[in-house]
Amino acid sequence: MQPMARTPFGRQTQRLLRFFLWAGLIGLRSISRWVPWNTGLSLAGGLGAAAYLLLVKERRKALHHLQLALGGERSSKDRQRIALESFQNLGRTFFEVLNLDRLTRDDLDRLVRFEGEEALKAAAAGGHGVLFVTAHIGNWELMGRVVAMRYPLAVVAAPIYDRRVEKIMIRLRAAHGIETLVRDSPGSLKRLIGMLRRGGVVGLLIDQDTKTDGVFVPFFHREAFTPTGPASLAFRTGASVVVGFIIREGRERHRIILHGPLDLSPTGHIERDVRDQTARFTKMIEEQIRKTPEQWIWMHRRWKTAAESPAGAWPEE
Repeated sequence: MQPMARTPFGRQTQRLLRFFLWAGLIGLRSISRWVPWNTGLSLAGGLGAAAYLLLVKERRKALHHLQLALGGERSSKDRQRIALESFQNLGRTFFEVLNLDRLTRDDLDRLVRFEGEEALKAAAAGGHGVLFVTAHIGNWELMGRVVAMRYPLAVVAAPIYDRRVEKIMIRLRAAHGIETLVRDSPGSLKRLIGMLRRGGVVGLLIDQDTKTDGVFVPFFHREAFTPTGPASLAFRTGASVVVGFIIREGRERHRIILHGPLDLSPTGHIERDVRDQTARFTKMIEEQIRKTPEQWIWMHRRWKTAAESPAGAWPEE
């Protein structure tokens, strides 16, 4: 059955919703700046819990994903708890991102423990730049702020459906010295290569099913379409690769964990090497999600692209 074409009324509704989202984002940022940090985190966690209850479709997606990934390992009650805490984590993350400029370097040193920084130093010493592979775990934007205090940093970001919201995110990152490379935008690849040649760090999140070059690799026992950008760039440029995550510890404190630099051991069979390393990065992401499942974005449709077998396909809604 073919999907129905979007009507002019439907397009107008979408534009109206996007306007309210943009206006709400501006309003929330203005209001949140007057709220004490701990109070703001508490309120944001409460808003996340409210979103879990009110956004039925998103809650259903999260619970379905948890069933696919952890159904044989976690009880239904435990999966519901994980889903709820995932929404709460996103609420706190949202508050922190809107207010990162309120945090001084001393604040960040107090709130964020940087574990394994020597891995990043060793990778940077390679002289060909660093590809920092990560995922939507914890507060990944906060991790970028901490890394950018130490190294030139650019992050690859998917286009946001509303340009006004995208511009806000680009400005928020730029205020902390982070360059945003919007995927597939004119000149983005050239700027990325330039950052690596200058010995900088490029952050790439590969835990989402997006419209980019990718391969199917195992993720929680199912084939998931996964971006190959980091592996392809590593073999093409000689850049070092680290895999890292930021974990929320309690309500306001965080810990950054780094692994690497990784030995990619090229065999000369480029397509196989790219797939093998993409699978390796994805396995490391899965291992971290298993440790802190409540800090991943379970509402994302990770298996929406079907592999040859329909096992990975997202069910019709």
